[in-house]
Amino acid sequence: MKRTAVLAAVLAAALGSVSAQAATKANTDLTQQLDRLSLKYTLTKAGNYSITYDLDGGRSQTVYIMGKTEKVGATEIRELWSRAGTMDSVPDEDQLKSLLEDSGNAKVGFWALEETDSGGYTIYFSVKIPPYLNDKDLSALLEYAANTADQKEEELFSADDE
Repeated sequence: MKRTAVLAAVLAAALGSVSAQAATKANTDLTQQLDRLSLKYTLTKAGNYSITYDLDGGRSQTVYIMGKTEKVGATEIRELWSRAGTMDSVPDEDQLKSLLEDSGNAKVGFWALEETDSGGYTIYFSVKIPPYLNDKDLSALLEYAANTADQKEEELFSADDE
């Protein structure tokens, strides 16, 4: 009985190590890709990458990209997202309809809401991508997310906070 428990513990540790190695490789690959693109980034406490874009009109917008990948079946994906802003309460019907219509019209990506700890709602634009995108395509999608979220931020909040 003890041998089985020890064997199970060794096997679980080995599998966890393989999973950690795969996550580290994914992070290393993404770091190298962002470096090749000459993008300045910082790492968040959660291990995600934060990239701030300078946009037209003196505006700026931050885009985040997950350091870790996730699996859907055998397919790996990672998310990149950019916040348009946070509302104190649930967006009204017209705002929700606009977000839904914009999601349907987006070339890629969608609008999402996430409740904050304080009861507000963060509105963000999300794009799910495969981790093997080439440099040009990753750069284009990061810029697309930044511009899309910034336009919605200006529309909803008349501000430049993100």
